[in-house]
Amino acid sequence: MSKSSSKSSSAKSIVKTVDLTSVSNFYKDILELVLLCTLTEEPSTSSSSKIYLSELASLDIEKWDKNRVDQALFERLRMSDPSSQLITSTTKSSSIAHEIITENRCLHYLSGCYQRLLQQRNHFQLILDHIQNLFIDHGKTAIILPSMYDDQDLSKQWIELLIESNDNSILCEYIDRVNNELLSSMTNEIESFYKTVFYYMYKAIYPLDYFSNEVISYISVLTHLSQWSILVQIIFRLSHPKTLSNRSSRNTDISSTSGRAFQDTLIGSLLSKSCLPSIPGKPFLFFNKPKLMSERNIEITATTVWQPMKTYQDHLSQLFKACVKNADARNDVLQWIGDCFDTNQGKNQEWSSHDPLAAFLFVSDGFLLNLNVVLLSLAKPFAEPYSSRLLKINPLYAISQNEKVHLKELYKETPLINRQDENEEEKNPQITFNFITEIFFMSHFSYSISVHRLHRILVKISDELTRLRDAYNNAVKSDGPNHETSIKLGEAMENGLTAFLNIKTVLNEPYLLELSNALFTATCSWLVHLASSSSNHQQNSDGEEQMNVLKKLPLTSEPNRQLSYIPEFIIENIIDYLKFLTRYNIQLFQVTFLRMTTMKLQTFYFLFLFYFLNDQTDPFNRNPLRMQDVIPQNELKQTIEQWKAFRRE
Repeated sequence: MSKSSSKSSSAKSIVKTVDLTSVSNFYKDILELVLLCTLTEEPSTSSSSKIYLSELASLDIEKWDKNRVDQALFERLRMSDPSSQLITSTTKSSSIAHEIITENRCLHYLSGCYQRLLQQRNHFQLILDHIQNLFIDHGKTAIILPSMYDDQDLSKQWIELLIESNDNSILCEYIDRVNNELLSSMTNEIESFYKTVFYYMYKAIYPLDYFSNEVISYISVLTHLSQWSILVQIIFRLSHPKTLSNRSSRNTDISSTSGRAFQDTLIGSLLSKSCLPSIPGKPFLFFNKPKLMSERNIEITATTVWQPMKTYQDHLSQLFKACVKNADARNDVLQWIGDCFDTNQGKNQEWSSHDPLAAFLFVSDGFLLNLNVVLLSLAKPFAEPYSSRLLKINPLYAISQNEKVHLKELYKETPLINRQDENEEEKNPQITFNFITEIFFMSHFSYSISVHRLHRILVKISDELTRLRDAYNNAVKSDGPNHETSIKLGEAMENGLTAFLNIKTVLNEPYLLELSNALFTATCSWLVHLASSSSNHQQNSDGEEQMNVLKKLPLTSEPNRQLSYIPEFIIENIIDYLKFLTRYNIQLFQVTFLRMTTMKLQTFYFLFLFYFLNDQTDPFNRNPLRMQDVIPQNELKQTIEQWKAFRRE
């Protein structure tokens, strides 16, 4: 062998030795800098406090590697009282808090180690992946084999870490990596673990109100977890009343077959947070002394209501959007919504407004209002006039009775026009309806059972206030203001006005009106498209079809049979929306309908009003609705006349 070859070989040997020594030192550094442990029983003068590992210290360790770190970690995790093994520095004050060094909660300790490792990633670059995986594996093992930590509540620890991860990106990364390992293959142990996690969440959320930042934190956690479809499925299956294991002990008197039972679940508890009372008799949160409030104070209070309301509903909408993104879990979400509507549709009946027991049979108004905003948000991407996405709506959904329809009772609704004959193929089509179709009809049904219903209640309260005011004035005139009758009537007026202002404010929330307007504008354009399509018109699956625009009446072709599938409540929703604006938000109505003529929004509403609901026989062969039936106020008629004049100019 030549001298040069000998020197080269020697150099490589030296480099290799240095590298191995360096790597061994890195692993040894993990012990003190990441695990916060030591093998030296004597107090140190040069380092901060550490936990002494007596078992590992008894071994004669010449070389450190991943296995030695694993041994150290295992010994540290098995300590029930780490503080009893604390070695305190004699001179140096610890830069790490005592409770972190002596942490005895398994998952908190592992996540803390992971964070300390990544905070020093440059120093540990050569062994980073190995040690990261070590902490992930131990986290997974703890969850799968909780018997190793019998004295610890790992589910509760996991919730605490999930909440903390909202503001901690490294911790969030650790949780995600553990979840990826855990959920790659679901087992009974993992499912049981997460069921307990979600049950704890439900118990924590239940007593909170929607002004609480804690509720928002829980929603953020659930939104983040929804990236795993199996967790979405667990969440919504647990949130179904048929699953009794997640029921709160305080509400076990509620039947699992009642609509109200949906509120007593994880998802239901989030939807039920509202400024409206959950049951009759509970006080309203705002406008408690309405007689003392000026118009300006009422406006300021309304804004105070709207801000947290929109923030909360935005978070709810983001949660549901994240959940339905998972194709594997989407059916569970839609199934939950459909079953909820099915068991709560009685709330929309007239009798429910007068029967105090109805409040214990059905979910609250706030619940339905929040769910309505969620569905309107899901409809937003296609809720535009002339949108080609509207062509994907399949009208057959409204009369279909097959098991793939999530609104099971929708086919029982009164149709827009009568069908001359029934067709079994129409009622039981062997197709799966797309997401847009489901959300379109769910949004309208939701509006009918929530906003439309509250509007009816608001009108009744208004009529009752008029009656009370007249009775109060008569009582004051005859008996004076201090008479018992006058005082009681005055209190009843004030309570009624408080209810009126709260409900009116909630229904006037700007984002709710914006989303509603978008859906109804799109609906009008879609109805125009159907009306101007031939009776044998079929939608193309490729979505390349153009929206039809109704330009001339009467229609020259036979009415499109698909119009006989459409539930009448869809038209009632649109009329109700217009009525509400003219009664309680005429300014918005005027602004909306007196925009520039280039705005498509006007075109559809007025096609709808003047062609579909005018004094002449309409193209649907129905009994005509007169304009005064739809828009009874003179102010609205004047606004429409202004719009017509503006169009002529």
